[in-house]
Amino acid sequence: MVEFATLYEVDNFKEFELRPITPLDALEFAKAQNESFEQLSNYFNQDYFSKPRSFIEIFNNLMENIRSQDVDFYGFYNGRRLLGVGSYHFISYSSNGCQVVIWMRRSEEGKNIGTYFLKRLTLYAIYNKKFRFVELLIDESNLASRAIARKVGYEHLESFAGHTEGRLGSGTYCRYLCFNGEIEALAELWFAILSTRS
Repeated sequence: MVEFATLYEVDNFKEFELRPITPLDALEFAKAQNESFEQLSNYFNQDYFSKPRSFIEIFNNLMENIRSQDVDFYGFYNGRRLLGVGSYHFISYSSNGCQVVIWMRRSEEGKNIGTYFLKRLTLYAIYNKKFRFVELLIDESNLASRAIARKVGYEHLESFAGHTEGRLGSGTYCRYLCFNGEIEALAELWFAILSTRS
């Protein structure tokens, strides 16, 4: 289950807002993406993130994602400034879960904002979107993202070979899962009941 906000996060990040990205956010989105294209090319589409893109290219790509029925696009904001981008992807093998993909603006890295952002995205998926579990697929070589997943409360379920993206793609994904705490509590209750009957 997700670790809730620390006192540091409450004191320093309470003004930050998680909300859907809209066409009105396109300029700020373009600024954040072009500031971060080198980092994004490490584990995302290397061809697309090989260089800064024009506003029109970024706008068209953003609109495609906003209109998609397979993904919900969210931003993490401090006022109008976009700090990070997260997306919810609907997974084919279960309607009970979703996959989250996240990236942080380069100038916001190393400030513990990414950890808090992932907590907020995960809790929103469970309590607002009513998913029973949230999945992360992280490249095995992306040690920073793997550490954040563990810190937030995700469990490493498996590693498997796959076509990973980016310049630093290792060819192996690590699957992390975070379950709704109600499921864990129900399982513990049933285990306790069954234990008393034996």
